[in-house]
Amino acid sequence: MRKNTGTVTEIPEIPVCPGPNGVTGISVTVPVFFLLTLAVQTGVEVRGQGVAVPKRPPRQAPAPKLDIPLPKVHFEDVASKAGLAARHVTGQEREKRYILETVGSGVALFDYNNDGWLDIFLVNGTTFEGFPKGQEPTNHLYRNNKDGTFTDVTAQANLVRSGWGQGVCVGDYDNDGYDDLFVTYFGQNVLYRNTGQGRFADVTQNAGLMHKSARWSTGCSFLDYDKDGDLDLFVANYVDFEVEKTPAKGSGRYCTWKGIPVMCGPRGLPAGKNILYRNNGDGTFTDVSEKSGVAGPAGHYAFTPAVSDYDNDGWPDIYVACDSTPNLLYHNEGNGTFTDAGMLSGSALNEDGQEQAGMGVSAADYDSDGFIDLVKTNCRPEWEFRPPTTTQMASSILSRQTSPTTPRRSIATTETGRSRMPVFKRVSA
Repeated sequence: MRKNTGTVTEIPEIPVCPGPNGVTGISVTVPVFFLLTLAVQTGVEVRGQGVAVPKRPPRQAPAPKLDIPLPKVHFEDVASKAGLAARHVTGQEREKRYILETVGSGVALFDYNNDGWLDIFLVNGTTFEGFPKGQEPTNHLYRNNKDGTFTDVTAQANLVRSGWGQGVCVGDYDNDGYDDLFVTYFGQNVLYRNTGQGRFADVTQNAGLMHKSARWSTGCSFLDYDKDGDLDLFVANYVDFEVEKTPAKGSGRYCTWKGIPVMCGPRGLPAGKNILYRNNGDGTFTDVSEKSGVAGPAGHYAFTPAVSDYDNDGWPDIYVACDSTPNLLYHNEGNGTFTDAGMLSGSALNEDGQEQAGMGVSAADYDSDGFIDLVKTNCRPEWEFRPPTTTQMASSILSRQTSPTTPRRSIATTETGRSRMPVFKRVSA
């Protein structure tokens, strides 16, 4: 058996992001009709945490320019030539009534058959209206043909499933040498065990991952948080969403914007609670969310996690990009618990002290200084009137961790005096 090191590739969902109070913004999966809403995204908004955004925020100095030569890279869209013909669905094409219809789905690149070539798994969504029998949209698994093309093997791999698919993460949770899949949904999440014979088995119930109430899970990540050699599972949850209880467009404080009826959310809707499942080492998991501390703090619209050892203490931490609320940085205390150090690390808010519309996030040591840095995408500007030198619509934020020589004892320390979390500083223009 192959022993897991706890280092896995995590692939977050690719969201189509809602703007203020449901006004839709820009993302890589946005249809053309979404652009019609962009012209009306201005004005004053009362934040969900009671912070009013002024019409004219103070100007700030531009971020320092990085003296890094740009690589000469050119990308060509070869999806059609490669045989990637899957059509992504997320709600009605012409009118989005609910915030659930504005979120796209994830993708994972992984070698499911251990032939040395990366295959592609695409998550798919659906609509409230449904589809005729046999025409439901499904997730797709494409096997790499090793010649630049792919073959759709979804059915033979036993991965056909229709629903409000959101994110996906990859990890060998049972240490059998084959990567498994966990797919998040609005509804029941699914754990697929790779049998090693080109097929996957839905082991959600046997693994103890069924839940009674409806959940809207978004990103997820496998990690060995307790360093016992088995991959555990973190699941981000966005909104406690129920169609029957969601106000209609134009009704209520968060469903009207500048007199225009808009879909409700995320503000005004209850936030979901993040989940941590501990791997029991026998194919089952135990929910340790409350015990570990990741179920709080309450009131965060969590989207995408990025797992890494941010303070170089040997324990994996969890950064979570959040929409319309402060981002989270769960610091692993090494005793089975986590503490949110987002505010202390400078990664929870922007430099104006405002929450952002966080969507995707990735972690890497981009400047090779031995410290992990962050890149986070935001759906829209944090201010409704934004100076041209700062974050614009659907921009990305690069946050560099402070150098090893920077004193960090002033942030927070444990009983032993070890720094609990480094400081992040925005360096993107």
